[in-house]
Amino acid sequence: MSKLKRGKACKQCRSLKIKCDGIKPVCGTCRKGPRHDDCEYSDGPPRSRTKALEDTVSRLEARLYELEHPESSTPPVRLYDPYGPQFPPQLSPSYAGSSSRSLLDAPYQVLQVLWPTDYSSPESHGFILSPLSSPSRPSSTRPLLGNGPGNSPLGIYGSRSIAALESKTSEQKIHETLLQIFRPHACQFGFFLSWDRLTQPAHKSSALFNALYMWGAHLSSDRQRELDFKQITLQTVDAELTPETFIHTIQTQVLLAYYSFRTGHFLEARAHTATAVALTLGAGLHVIRSLNHPDAPIVKIQEENDQETRLQASADLVEEGERINGFWTVYMLQKNLTVALEPRSRVCGVFETAGMPIDTPWPLEMKDYAHGILTPDIHGDSTVCSFLDAGNVFAERSSSVAAMNVKAAILFHTAVYMHGQYRPGEVQPWWTAFGVVERLTNSLRAELLDIAQPQGQSSTRTILFTNSLLNAATIELHSIFESDTMSRQSCFVAARDMFRFGGANPQELGHLNPMMGTLWMTACNVFIDELRRVRAALAQGLCPLQAVSQQEREKEILADLNAGLKVLSFFAQESLLMGHQLAKVKKSMETT
Repeated sequence: MSKLKRGKACKQCRSLKIKCDGIKPVCGTCRKGPRHDDCEYSDGPPRSRTKALEDTVSRLEARLYELEHPESSTPPVRLYDPYGPQFPPQLSPSYAGSSSRSLLDAPYQVLQVLWPTDYSSPESHGFILSPLSSPSRPSSTRPLLGNGPGNSPLGIYGSRSIAALESKTSEQKIHETLLQIFRPHACQFGFFLSWDRLTQPAHKSSALFNALYMWGAHLSSDRQRELDFKQITLQTVDAELTPETFIHTIQTQVLLAYYSFRTGHFLEARAHTATAVALTLGAGLHVIRSLNHPDAPIVKIQEENDQETRLQASADLVEEGERINGFWTVYMLQKNLTVALEPRSRVCGVFETAGMPIDTPWPLEMKDYAHGILTPDIHGDSTVCSFLDAGNVFAERSSSVAAMNVKAAILFHTAVYMHGQYRPGEVQPWWTAFGVVERLTNSLRAELLDIAQPQGQSSTRTILFTNSLLNAATIELHSIFESDTMSRQSCFVAARDMFRFGGANPQELGHLNPMMGTLWMTACNVFIDELRRVRAALAQGLCPLQAVSQQEREKEILADLNAGLKVLSFFAQESLLMGHQLAKVKKSMETT
């Protein structure tokens, strides 16, 4: 391939800094992607700024409609060869600069501020996107926020042009659409704040808004905006740590952790999770309304003038609810991430440290706080320990969906830890704990709402996640005793129930918690192990009647396994993490 002249490569190859043959309408490199739309070249007449923004808004609105009406736009499920050259296109090693089609592909520059950002204005939510001819990175010498006329590319305030005002309006529409795309799936990725209060004029955390925009772009498959919003968030999140934005900083770290976990950047996920845990414990969110630690110290924040400012008490029940839910969100994040990334023998973390008090009451739905359900007489007293106490197996009834989700995560984490600590000939305390966890798991499963009952998709996703956690806990407990017929049957029933999805179709629910991939992989491994046993029995030679029975069982197992592979393959198209897990399952199948 002859070398192209400078500036003749398509915009996609130029942004990725890879070779381009310049073939039109789609170059050879993008065709391998594959790329379904034509390449953009800068040698033709450029689109106007207004036209670029209008196209972007139109595509965002189309994507929002697709997410709100999945039944009319659900793509077909495709299975990929994990060892093929294009497995799958979105999960190839070039994922960091994916050439997959973008729904927000208007060129732009992230830090081009149209005029100084005024935090006191209700219209201001952080950085303004300005479409330009090509993406660029922020200058190290340029301030991130304009604090005066000199920082504005338009000069003084009075020189704003009509085109600039039109651009600002279009950009605000993009921001609003990105938020709308993320909002229906927010709780699956650790969002715990009051959405109604988030958009009030008093909000000052640009890092949080940029994290939300990052997620909206990510769910819209706009890789370039996604990366740029991520960069801005990382640059600003630490600088905004003030008493007013403290809880928002925790929220931002949680969103970054889930994003890194979902996209397969596990070291970053650990770092953001550790920061969120440290901030949560430092703020005393683990002892809210504590009977045991009523005077627990609250973190002090050092201001620029060397004065220490204490985190103030909650102004009302909704703000207190944000802090309660924030603690349990971080708690769940730490547990799930540890289970997914660490061996069973090392799943204990800071929250399992001896003497660590956890007295915060169980979480509620945000609307419940607004309705005053968190009455003054509700207090926390060794919340987790009381739940795991053998004498309180049936003590907690009528829990919120959020509380049951946390409890299921606790049981799954505990089951994984017990599996890692088991040694043949275990003494009585281990068996006592085994019985407690099993009874709690069965009790919570019976208490869980029916997924098939009419309810909002957000609650359905959480219930599905909770049920999967409980089934995975059963599998972890009983897979220790693989030689025991009853334990193998318990594992098989739990795995099958996980892929029944309570009668719901997960492909119509939109985006799910990235931890679901780990749970589905656990269930798939149960079927693979059972398939090995059946085939080993057939290989030994059985009487005709037994052989027919085993062959029928083999068909049933394969049907259940294919159901798991189908849903895992579907979600692997958008999550690098699930793509890795799908590859692991298929690799394990090769030995059956």
